[in-house]
Amino acid sequence: MKFITRKENSQMSMYFEDFHEGFNFCTSARKITKEDIIDFAKQWDFQPFHLDETTALQGPFQGLIASGWHTLLIAFSLVLSTGKFSESSLGSPGLEDVNWYIPVRPNDVLICKVTVVSSRLSKKSKKGVLKLLFEITNQDKRIASDFKAIWMVKVRPDIDHK
Repeated sequence: MKFITRKENSQMSMYFEDFHEGFNFCTSARKITKEDIIDFAKQWDFQPFHLDETTALQGPFQGLIASGWHTLLIAFSLVLSTGKFSESSLGSPGLEDVNWYIPVRPNDVLICKVTVVSSRLSKKSKKGVLKLLFEITNQDKRIASDFKAIWMVKVRPDIDHK
């Protein structure tokens, strides 16, 4: 998968003023392979149902599944690839309400819908604070996972927020 660099996507970047409550967008899709699942698990989440197909068949999910953390990181990379935060992202202090509903399996195709739950100016500095709902769905439009991210973003440089 090709990731978009800052230079390639800077014309798509959005700022605090663009993210009003209720605004939403969808990412492109990404197909998850067996190799993706196993490679991630080898390094980060080495539980048997993420590593070995034969063992996974006997486990609680009756087959190989992706780590939930892998699923969240795929969604995050899909969102970054939209370019919407390429010039404005200031990081995140955390996540809320992380849920995993159904397993992500080899050959699933994931897409992420992002909805602005709330937006406000920071009380301490000149930046915006967004609460975003990430909904990760598979090819059957079933929600595999969701979570809320608090994301700090720049305000437009040409607007004075006194």
